[in-house]
Amino acid sequence: MIRITSIKPSHFLQNLIISLLFFSIGLDSFAQSRQIIISPEYMGPNALPVPEIRTGEISEDFNLKIAYESHSSPGDKTKNLFTELFIPIVSNKVGLMISVVPIEYFDVNDATLLKRRIMSTDGTGTAGGDIYVGTHIQVFKDHNYIPDVLLNINIKTASGTNLEDARYTDSPGYAFDLSFGKDIMFDSDLLKSIRIYGTGGFNVFQTHRTDFLQNDTYSYGVGFDLNFNKLQFKNALGGYTGHVGDGDRPAVFRSTLGTNFDSMLNYELRFQQGIADGVYTTFRVGVNLDLGYLKKYFIKSN
Repeated sequence: MIRITSIKPSHFLQNLIISLLFFSIGLDSFAQSRQIIISPEYMGPNALPVPEIRTGEISEDFNLKIAYESHSSPGDKTKNLFTELFIPIVSNKVGLMISVVPIEYFDVNDATLLKRRIMSTDGTGTAGGDIYVGTHIQVFKDHNYIPDVLLNINIKTASGTNLEDARYTDSPGYAFDLSFGKDIMFDSDLLKSIRIYGTGGFNVFQTHRTDFLQNDTYSYGVGFDLNFNKLQFKNALGGYTGHVGDGDRPAVFRSTLGTNFDSMLNYELRFQQGIADGVYTTFRVGVNLDLGYLKKYFIKSN
């Protein structure tokens, strides 16, 4: 004789509701990450920044930069630390650059949350940034009629957190660019030289979309540096243009004043103004530590 055990309708409905609840939570989380627009216009200031505008000249210093940054837009206030390490591999020829925003604090208003399609946060919190690794290669240097040429090959890791809050993309990327620069020398006790430079290249980032799996963008930039005896005043305009057209064409103006003391410690103050797609006003205050100076000091002292 076969006994058929009946299932009480109440227990069945209870289990069904619980299963559907967990399933819907999973779908909401998945949909949330997919509906966020991966572009500078719809994300935090450190998610897809305009690359540094290089001068066509590789750095000679084993340098560590530590800075505090403040970004503001009508709906997003962000503060963060920024660190950048440059390691000379082959003197005046090849170097390695590593940079990261280790932590940021953000405060986003309701209108911006709605614009960015964010529903799972109150608009405040913290996030950790992506790690960037770049190789700098000096192609030409100090030729009479040929400008200095620097090749940059950069990789962005997927280490950034809080995609659900539109802070970082949770995906890797890469970029290549060539920069060109030339010094105009002056026989002056005040102004030593003016360096004029430009750069062009492309960078690629993933979008989490089904129609455009990635965004291939073209980067550009021009600038000039005024080099004084103890100061350097840098000014540059640059950006990149994407092909998706969803707020993927940011442009910025940067102005940086830095000291040039013959010491281990130098200072930097930078102002940046966004002028298209992802318009933030940014201030940076930082220090540059010449780690190679310790070695020079050690040799001199002995």
